[in-house]
Amino acid sequence: MKAVWRWSSLALVVMLIFGVTSGVAQIKNPDTYIYGSIGDLETLDPAWHYDTSSATAIMNMYDSLIFYKREKIDEFEPALAESWTISPDGKTYTFKIKKGIKFHEGGDLSPDDVAYSLQRGLLQDRSGGPQWVLLDPILGVTAIDDLAKQVGDVKACEMVKEAISVQGDNVVIKLRIPFSPMLQILAGTWGAVLDKEWMIAQGDWDGKCDNWRKWHDPAAEKSTIFNKANGTGPYKLEKWTPGEEIRYTRFDGHWRGKAPLAKVVYKVMPEWGTRLAAFQAGDLDSMDVPRAFVAQMDPLVQQGKAVMYKDLPTNTAQDAFFNFKVEEKSPFVPLLGRDKKPDLFSDIHMRKAFNHCLDTDTYIKEAWLGEAKRRRGPIPSGLLGYNPEQPVYEFSLEKCEAELKLAWGGTADKPGPAWEQGFQVTLTYNTGNVQRKIAAELLEKNIESFNAKRGRAPSINVNVLDMPWPSYLKALDAEQLAVFWIGWLEDYHHPHNWVQPYLESNGAFGGFQQFEVIQNVHYEPVHAKGILQPKDYKNLQEMWDDLIDKALLETDLKKQEKIYFDIQRLAMEWAVDIFQAELLGRRYFQPWVKGWYHNPAYPGDWWFVLSKG
Repeated sequence: MKAVWRWSSLALVVMLIFGVTSGVAQIKNPDTYIYGSIGDLETLDPAWHYDTSSATAIMNMYDSLIFYKREKIDEFEPALAESWTISPDGKTYTFKIKKGIKFHEGGDLSPDDVAYSLQRGLLQDRSGGPQWVLLDPILGVTAIDDLAKQVGDVKACEMVKEAISVQGDNVVIKLRIPFSPMLQILAGTWGAVLDKEWMIAQGDWDGKCDNWRKWHDPAAEKSTIFNKANGTGPYKLEKWTPGEEIRYTRFDGHWRGKAPLAKVVYKVMPEWGTRLAAFQAGDLDSMDVPRAFVAQMDPLVQQGKAVMYKDLPTNTAQDAFFNFKVEEKSPFVPLLGRDKKPDLFSDIHMRKAFNHCLDTDTYIKEAWLGEAKRRRGPIPSGLLGYNPEQPVYEFSLEKCEAELKLAWGGTADKPGPAWEQGFQVTLTYNTGNVQRKIAAELLEKNIESFNAKRGRAPSINVNVLDMPWPSYLKALDAEQLAVFWIGWLEDYHHPHNWVQPYLESNGAFGGFQQFEVIQNVHYEPVHAKGILQPKDYKNLQEMWDDLIDKALLETDLKKQEKIYFDIQRLAMEWAVDIFQAELLGRRYFQPWVKGWYHNPAYPGDWWFVLSKG
């Protein structure tokens, strides 16, 4: 979900606000904020979640040590911490914890709760989850299992407790290296603080080092607080009805004071027409508006029946990802000819073909109305390591055809089985995401267009399938998807938070792409020549892990940039993904919604500032 180190504030792109408030219709549900969403939550466990829908709920029900200062992504204000200090060497963070703060269920906040919450997260560390963002700077691993394999379970737990400890009224966090984005990380929703006593009473980890495995890497539904919540935030959970809605009520004992609105309701409404009708009737205060449908919002804005915020920075990208070896029992295993071929995309020519067959410029124009920028690899523009000269795959049906003929042992004169025998693959995206649907259908159309030229059976079949968000994430986690569309909202503003999730073995996406099936890989430095040496690796995954670690540990920023340039170059040359678009955002509200502001680090709306009037 968050990279150059941030020395100065991100300039907020000028926000264009349209709409007038004269003649506003009578406000429905004046004490309730109602949002229409394309998808549901995945979990309510702060340690487990790694999607924006869940994070929005957690941000509003829990507090972290610190919080963002309104629109700023690199300035912070106290939350549960009264104050904090950073040691001169940048490796020790000390937070003085506030007193007199209550949890929703009546418990009192203590430093033990803070330490327990962070420790629990590092030890739970579910596969594909967010805990790597803390494990990496604190313990030098991106999975607690990696540390446990080195030192044993008990010692690994003891090291977690040594790194995150209570000293009087303070919580002290010790890092292995200086890491300037650390405050951004701690402001995130994985830093949410739980009530230790309440958690233990629910049957969760009791804080002992001899039994943490019992709660390690659970399935979403197996988490103790999958559908429970007890935070200190401005809203508390009323009821979650999966697939339908989630309801919240105001926590009147919140330490900041009472929020203006008494209730919040998030409705799961995947169909655009349903959301639009509800908004027009005044039954929704805001909603997800796919870019393809903004023309239907224009009359409402012009008539003063909606307010639009435009050109919002999002720190977000949308890309398509290849699974180099799909799980063999998956219902989406690709076919080569008539035979199952789980590793269809381990062939680089298949991946290059799909890159050449996606008309990215048309996708950006149709799906985002041109309000996006083409990607040049995992690192987005504006960050250290972004190379504006990095070549991209041009849209070319001729080059796409040539690559398909070369796939799986073919030559220009004697095409291989992908061309001669055909293949079948399923492209997947989450239900209701029209932008991803447009990209998938463009790719489907262009690849299947070769069937007319081939004139033989079996044909090339590209299927486009949408799945409900929770089911989609489960299938991704189970490595069942061959080609999948998903977005990334950065956790913190540093290139490591892009290359790690995209490429590393424990990355949010890279961890499910099976890069290790590509054996015997040679690295020849280009941009990093003279900084790094040529090296042979056992497999592609080993190369990514090594280069990412070298880049992170390099303290000379000019050298670090060159290493990131090489990572960016190699990601494109290996065609590991179809890198597509960096996004600018839009938001639409009823004219009566007041107080909203945009912070690109937020996963969703911060309800505490909202009112209706």
